[in-house]
Amino acid sequence: MDERRLVHTRRSERNLLGQRTVVLRCAICVLTPVCDDRAQFELRDNGIGFRAARRPFQFWESRSSFVDHNEPVPSPEICVPAEVDQGSADAIRSHLARLRAAQERNDLPDVVGCAKEVAESVARVVLAARGRVLSNSASFKELISEAHRLLDRQPGEGIAADPSVRKMAQSAKGLVEELGQLRNDVGTGHGRASKPTVLVEHAEIATDAVTVWARWALRCLPAFLNSDLNDLLQLLQGGTFYKGTLRNRLEAIGLDTLDARDSHALDLAIGRRTISETFMVRIEGVDPAIAQPGQFSTEFRSGLIEGLLFDVNGALSTTPHGVGLAVDLLLVDDDLPTRLNEIAPTISTAGWTAPYGSPPPTLETVSAAADSASSRFPAGVRDQWRDAWER
Repeated sequence: MDERRLVHTRRSERNLLGQRTVVLRCAICVLTPVCDDRAQFELRDNGIGFRAARRPFQFWESRSSFVDHNEPVPSPEICVPAEVDQGSADAIRSHLARLRAAQERNDLPDVVGCAKEVAESVARVVLAARGRVLSNSASFKELISEAHRLLDRQPGEGIAADPSVRKMAQSAKGLVEELGQLRNDVGTGHGRASKPTVLVEHAEIATDAVTVWARWALRCLPAFLNSDLNDLLQLLQGGTFYKGTLRNRLEAIGLDTLDARDSHALDLAIGRRTISETFMVRIEGVDPAIAQPGQFSTEFRSGLIEGLLFDVNGALSTTPHGVGLAVDLLLVDDDLPTRLNEIAPTISTAGWTAPYGSPPPTLETVSAAADSASSRFPAGVRDQWRDAWER
């Protein structure tokens, strides 16, 4: 049936006979009750069509159609991204499974309690990704607030930075923070002297709240994980790089947000990994700094040059291709004489250690490549470059 066709079927009419209250749920978002027996609009069959108690009201058939409050609370659609480690993913999924089981049983107090546990699990996974641990005595609001703070303003591909989006995420945080109190009032987890009155609305709004916030948090989490500088430095020591790996990691980290020490460590690591003939690192870490120098700082390009030419012990350890890339970076520098004054003395006094290769290059072949590249320099600095490589 067309989604914009007014529901006038006999089945729907029978469902509304006897002034039976029904609930229309939103078909395009988290399911939320629009009206129930306490709501301001109650649908009644007047023998001709359907009319709300206080004003005309039309209902369009959708995938959700009409849902009775006696049916189970709908399950949330929350996906754990592939970037989350297996242990953390299993923890989140186990809490989601418990929530779905409570919903299938229509166990309203347990739905509220499990919804709170899903939010808590997601928050602790976020904190663990940064090595942050809050005391088990920390309040639920403190836990959610700290996890939200870490994710907020996280740059990354596909992550919006609009003030309006941030305000909406902040509102979602406000909703989910109330789960702690709601669980205390009507949820599981406490032995009670009297049974609380638990309504479907309690369970549904708890599910809605955790769905909105958890989906936002898990959507931000891959970029957040990629923004771990120490993890990237370890990966550059010998991990595998695919297309987009380094580009996404650099975007998530935010080169302009790093202090000088961290930035220099990253630049060196990219340059040195490039010398080991990891082509994706060169394509996504070095080539952009040559092709678009204005988008990268002078310090970043200088660090790349140092990493392309020297090993961790300060010895020359490069290849003819590495020398060519270093020259490319020097030639796009707005202050070439200053850069050469910084690098030439180190080149001339450094020892030699052959980098990994088959066969490994020799100092003679590398020096010959540097001499050949000297013709690319302006006449005023050409001899300075050539002299630095003489042995």
